[in-house]
Amino acid sequence: MNSRHLNFDPYPGEAAQVNFDEQQSNPTSDQRATEAIVIFDFDQHLFEYPNMWMDHCDPDKKDLALEMTRDELGYPWLWSRATNQLMFIYAKTVPEDGFVSFFGPWQNWKDRKPAEIDYVADMPATCTEPKARVEQLDELGIDKTILLPHFGAVWGRYVYDRLDIIRANLTAWNRWAVTVRQEGGGRLEPSGHVTLRGGNLDWLEKELAYLGKNGIKSAFMSYGLVDGRRMSHPDHDRAWQAFVDNGIVPVFHIQDADVRASGLEEGWFVDAGDPLFTALDMTFSHLGVQVAAADLILNGVFDKFPALKFATVELTAGWIGPLIGATEGIPGSTGNVVNGPGLDISYGYEAIARRHTVQLKRQPSEYLLDHFRSTVNPMEPIKAYFDTGFGKNLMFGSDWPHSEGWNKPLTAFRSKMDGVTAEQDSKFFGGTAAELLGIS
Repeated sequence: MNSRHLNFDPYPGEAAQVNFDEQQSNPTSDQRATEAIVIFDFDQHLFEYPNMWMDHCDPDKKDLALEMTRDELGYPWLWSRATNQLMFIYAKTVPEDGFVSFFGPWQNWKDRKPAEIDYVADMPATCTEPKARVEQLDELGIDKTILLPHFGAVWGRYVYDRLDIIRANLTAWNRWAVTVRQEGGGRLEPSGHVTLRGGNLDWLEKELAYLGKNGIKSAFMSYGLVDGRRMSHPDHDRAWQAFVDNGIVPVFHIQDADVRASGLEEGWFVDAGDPLFTALDMTFSHLGVQVAAADLILNGVFDKFPALKFATVELTAGWIGPLIGATEGIPGSTGNVVNGPGLDISYGYEAIARRHTVQLKRQPSEYLLDHFRSTVNPMEPIKAYFDTGFGKNLMFGSDWPHSEGWNKPLTAFRSKMDGVTAEQDSKFFGGTAAELLGIS
């Protein structure tokens, strides 16, 4: 069994001070009311219905398709017939319930208590059916939403060594994503799901071409080392070119199947006691995305592919400021204690010490602010983010219907938006997401 990731939202971090001028007058509530804001939620999840993988898998790969089965206690599990492996309990989640719906079945199963609820029969249609989700958007006051996988965020760790199983089931999701988009009436923007693994990128290029042809604008993928290669490795240039050519934005989610949030090697988690969640992984839950972003920046990927942009979801925006780091001081003595001195000072120090390995056209922090967009949650200091200059990087995301999500997301977020300008408000709640995906 491969445990590769974290499923909690990290605690929000404090933003570093960056000198960018965003001074505008603050609008009144009446002025905001007159703004024609399209509310675009960049963080919702769609539950894969039990037969989704079998229904959408290639006919010659049905033996690799994931399924739902029940154990001797009556719990429904996501299951791999090919490896005879139970992966994840098929349980619904309820926003703001204190994780009872999410963790309750797991705790009862660990205590060997028989299942009391048929979670498959009890799964709301809004979790699995496109048309029901559109109706739910009306209740939430949301116009459009991205839809990310639910079980797709976790099952890959259990079959990490079986690339054939991984690819077959990612393809199944991608085909369903196209159907969901067609049934969504222009309001659902499901994300594809891909991997860079395998060395040969023919599969990836085929999947991205299929997604792009069918109007999919983003693709969920792991961050971190790819079969031992850094993300910026020249072998991946074909991949980044394919994302750009097909108009697809790579999405880094705090949990994606086969790489831990922290990006730490599995040796750190031997005998951790729980294959899903560890305190060590959560402690460094920003580390993985920071290393991936810094690698892409410092090794010149964005000079090669200036149109390439990334989204990060459920990783908060707390990782951005520390990665930028301090603007002055002695290298190694400033910046966040976890990160070190940050991008710009580190890049400058390299030039003094041994000349640059890669000569960039701009300051590293400029690439970060231009090429990454991130969802936040209401617990973060959103107004402070705007004040410190990376408000343009922020996007609204409710994480509905997960337990860490929000029943009334607009109410929760609006309480943190006092003092922002009408333009900032409009971009945060939809404009930035629409621009990122290139949609109206």
